[in-house]
Parts: sequence; structure tokens; C-alpha cells
Amino acid sequence: MKTLIYLHGYNSSPQSHKAQLTIDFIQNYYPQWTCIAPQIPYAPVCAIDLLKGLVDAVDQPVFIGSSLGGYYANYLAEYYGCKAVLVNPAITPHRLLSAYLGLQKNNYTGETYTLTEQHMIELRELKVSKLIDPKNRFLLTQTLDETLDFLDAAEYYQDCRSVIEYGGNHSFTRFGYWLAEIVDFLDN
Repeated sequence: MKTLIYLHGYNSSPQSHKAQLTIDFIQNYYPQWTCIAPQIPYAPVCAIDLLKGLVDAVDQPVFIGSSLGGYYANYLAEYYGCKAVLVNPAITPHRLLSAYLGLQKNNYTGETYTLTEQHMIELRELKVSKLIDPKNRFLLTQTLDETLDFLDAAEYYQDCRSVIEYGGNHSFTRFGYWLAEIVDFLDN
């Protein structure tokens, strides 16, 4: 039985729109699957420890990751040799998040914390330099992402199955439209 693990982005939560669409889709159309959408800790080392613990406890893990969750999903898919769908994924999150060092608040959870340079080091250490099996990745990105440059993802995942849509934004506005194809990719 497949276990789909949905990984939300930075300062997001399992209550995000894409996470909820994914959970509902799996419950309605793939009831034989398990779908998990954990609250990911802000500290990368803690996030990866939590996620590895989840993966180690399930059968046939596959991932959907959005933004920073896409970065984590890519790392975990490479580590475990499984499939991942990456939605407007971060490629070098330590560069982007360096501008946000200091006190932060997750508006979904209300949690406050301090983002530090150590977190940037931890993120850099999770970088997958070269994909061993690019056919196990599926990139979905939109050109008008206001947070990340879609060209970074297009270049990094150039050997993978990719959908690059003109327009949109960082939330990937047409995510629901692609869910059937996403799950089909993860299922085969």
C-alpha cells in the first residue's frame, strides 16, 4: 500500500490549500492509500529527523512537496529511492531564507521562532547535487512565481518530467487540475 507524504512549504502547515486538496483527493479516489501531511518543524535538522521517522514507519513512501517542502521531498526521494512530485520547489532555500534571519512567526500555527545562520547551513547540507534517477521526479512550476525563479527549478530538474505553466504564482494556482496526473505518476 502506498503512503503519500505531503510536505508543505516554509511557514505553512498541513492546513494549507494544496495539502487539504491532496488529502481529500486521496480519500475520495485512492482510499487504499494512506496520506500523511505532517507539520514540518522550522529547523531543517528537526524536519528531516521527523520525516525520516515517518518514512521508516510506512510502506511504499512517495512525496508531494511544495516550495521548501519540495526541497525536502527531493532530498528524501533521493535518500529512499522513491518518487516525488515537486511543486514550485525551492532549489537553494538557504539563499532565499537568509533574508529572513531573525524572529519569525508561522501564521498557520502561531508558532514564533528565530531563524538562524545555522539553519541555512543545515539547508545547504541537504542539497542533492545530482539526481541518481531523474525519472522518479515530476516538476510542476509556474512562470509568475513571486517567491522563486521558475528557471532555477527548470534547470535543476531538466532531465525530469516537467510541466512549466505560463502565469500562476507561488501557490501553483492550478494544483487541483493536476492532482489526477500527479497521483498517476506516483502510482506507477
